[in-house]
Amino acid sequence: MNDEINLKNRIDEIYSILDELQFNQLEQFLSIQKNQSIIMKKIDKLQEYNEIDDMVNAVFDKRLQKIEHKM
Repeated sequence: MNDEINLKNRIDEIYSILDELQFNQLEQFLSIQKNQSIIMKKIDKLQEYNEIDDMVNAVFDKRLQKIEHKM
């Protein structure tokens, strides 16, 4: 009888640990999703910045070419 109670307690402890592990996995998954979303937004902003930078460089190059042709 005592062995059965001891075994039941161990099984309950194992289930408790499994529940905790499952909860931690869910928290990690949600954190990864959030981080991925933030990273994607940052990549979009960086691409936007690069496009603006390319446009500025193109205008600057045209102005330099005009100056060079005048000389």
